[in-house]
Amino acid sequence: MIRRSTVVLSFVAVAMTASALPAQASAPAVAADTMMLSLDRFLTRIRLTHPLARQADLTERQVRADAQAARGAFDPYVAATWDAKRFKGIGYYDELDAKVVVPTPWGVDLKVGWERAAGQIINPERTTPNNGLLSAGISLPLGPRLLADERRTALRQAELAESAAEAERDGAIVRLLQGAARDWGAWYEAEARAEIARDGVALARFRFEATRRRVDAGDAAPIDSVEALAELERRLVAESEARASAASARLTVVGYLWTREGAPETPTSALRPVDPFVAGTMMMPVVGDAAIARAVATHPSVQTARARFLQADAQRRLVATQVLPSASVDASALASGRSLGELPGLDAIEDDYKVGASLKLPLLMRRELGRWRAATQRAQVLGWERDRVQRDVRLAVERALVDLRAVDEQAARQARVVAASETLLAAEVRRFEAGESSLLIVNLRERALLDERQRRATIAARRASAMGALAAAMGSAQILMGETADPSAR
Repeated sequence: MIRRSTVVLSFVAVAMTASALPAQASAPAVAADTMMLSLDRFLTRIRLTHPLARQADLTERQVRADAQAARGAFDPYVAATWDAKRFKGIGYYDELDAKVVVPTPWGVDLKVGWERAAGQIINPERTTPNNGLLSAGISLPLGPRLLADERRTALRQAELAESAAEAERDGAIVRLLQGAARDWGAWYEAEARAEIARDGVALARFRFEATRRRVDAGDAAPIDSVEALAELERRLVAESEARASAASARLTVVGYLWTREGAPETPTSALRPVDPFVAGTMMMPVVGDAAIARAVATHPSVQTARARFLQADAQRRLVATQVLPSASVDASALASGRSLGELPGLDAIEDDYKVGASLKLPLLMRRELGRWRAATQRAQVLGWERDRVQRDVRLAVERALVDLRAVDEQAARQARVVAASETLLAAEVRRFEAGESSLLIVNLRERALLDERQRRATIAARRASAMGALAAAMGSAQILMGETADPSAR
């Protein structure tokens, strides 16, 4: 009677195990108070709340502020000077000079000024009408400085730095999410191994109790109980190790979690990962030739290298203008009073104007040529660097795709291996109950099944890491967020 009940219980245990294995596939059991955390939800939360992500956003804002300061070089401004002198009752002079300057992006400055000089001792060239002297004109660079100057070059470099800052921000966020995806995969594997170890302990304990009852009834040899006890102790040791590893991996994942207020998340043992192979939570991204070309063009490293090259090229053009002769002309129409309507027209300006010119011509040009050669060589080096980065990004994307496709293929094959191992274990249990096998063989079959489940969990962790590597290679977090990488596939 005891033997018959033991056989029934054994078949019940095997049936429960076989029904649970395919669905769980190394996923931990879910309790009522368990908080499930999928990979995409985990990464989305990191992107929104992690201090490093916020720091990357702030760094970009700082560079934007620098670009705004560079644009300020083209802001209109007012300048004024006032000089007066009076000594022993004599008013020597009282001079006021004010002007409004409007810089333009083309290197031409528009100027409107008003000056007035009064007093008993005045420099004749400063003499003005009693109601002041109004002037309006332009300051025009001639030669190569009409194409490039310090002000426009600084603005161009600031705009390129802003673009590079955006790329560096995206790169920092992608690297953060890549590490988080890798740690999430390790956490999933650790939790799955802990759950598999618990399943193994439960099965070994049940088999030990059943074997002990059979030994007490005289239906089994005493050595079978020793074998069952040894297997139970072995699995208890493995379960303890797996439980500690899962707790450590969980703390690592919790370290990524922050509240929207900027406070660290409180660790909890109720946090569990979602099986990445369930419900399409880890689908193979669509990455075609168009997506790869787009990744090469928009990758943060490529954009940074391109911005650095363009900054060096802008500096090279500026230095080139210093090698050639440069000149500038200032011309203004003059009128008495304070109203712009009193200024003469172009047909009557020949009697009321002031004009000035300046010329700079380096003779030996040693300093200018040295700067130009250094700037040219730097631009050439950064051009090669840009081309190298583009090539490296393309190869990195192709390598990541190869790895990810290999992991997907391994996952499909490993699922079939797990199913086959379940069938072998069920058949071995039936042989054991029929007296055609031994408890040692049953334990070996069961151990093999647990090992295959652990390998499947390892593959799931590798896939999370491979997804992170692909996102880093493409320079985009869209893949990790569950979005396709190929715009044509949307």
